[in-house]
Amino acid sequence: MKITWVLANTVVLDPTLDTVTLKNIGPCWGSWRTWRAGQTDNVICHDAARAQELLGKQFEQQCNLYLSQAVHEELKPPSRVRAYGGDFSEPTEREEEIIAMHLASSQSDIVLLLGFDFAPQPAYADPEVQRRAENYRLYVQHIIRDNSEVQWVLVDHDAKLMTEVENLPNLTVDSLANIIKMLNT
Repeated sequence: MKITWVLANTVVLDPTLDTVTLKNIGPCWGSWRTWRAGQTDNVICHDAARAQELLGKQFEQQCNLYLSQAVHEELKPPSRVRAYGGDFSEPTEREEEIIAMHLASSQSDIVLLLGFDFAPQPAYADPEVQRRAENYRLYVQHIIRDNSEVQWVLVDHDAKLMTEVENLPNLTVDSLANIIKMLNT
């Protein structure tokens, strides 16, 4: 059974938790924003300017760095840097979280979502911000629903779930302590 973690952009890990404990369960996926907190194994960077900055610091030597195919072709990074295809048909927020979820699900039986907030959100006054937030929720819904063979586990989520995911049969909620107790070997 293949288990992976996906870390949300804003994940805050307990400082007493050793990231090795997480990695004993499975590899970590997330955006470049998650690397410092979680020593993310597989790092997504969807922004060309940020990717160029990371490549200038030889960041790809710290992790498996993934860039969009378009950015990969534009920057021509070292062969160690990987590319992913596809793009977003609608503008969204937190693109790298969506991509990490998608890539992790393609090679996992269980995906553990750490630091995600899938609680219902209030409406935003700015219509463009509202549209991007709604699109994010729909992308999350589609990834989980369309990967029905994958069990998704939302970790340490105490709030009510947003309507887009609340009835998906392959999404459950569990505590980090319980997951570590059950899966850490």
